Amino acid sequence: MAIIKIHKNSKIRLVLNAGLDDNNKQITKYKTMDKARSEAEDEVLFDIAKKAASLQKHSLTNIIKYEEYMLLEQ
Repeated sequence: MAIIKIHKNSKIRLVLNAGLDDNNKQITKYKTMDKARSEAEDEVLFDIAKKAASLQKHSLTNIIKYEEYMLLEQ
């Protein structure tokens, strides 16, 4: 049995440092950019994420890329 993998969606998630709460615990905020082009190179997505992060109120701590695939039986 062969399985076919079809790309459905890519997402880029910005992880932002929003400071500390009243108990000195780290506050983390997230911004997600959905429907990134599957053929876009990682370097391009990284640059776009960095530019989007520069528009945010909080500082960027990480960039995460998610890939979604549909698996079908051939």
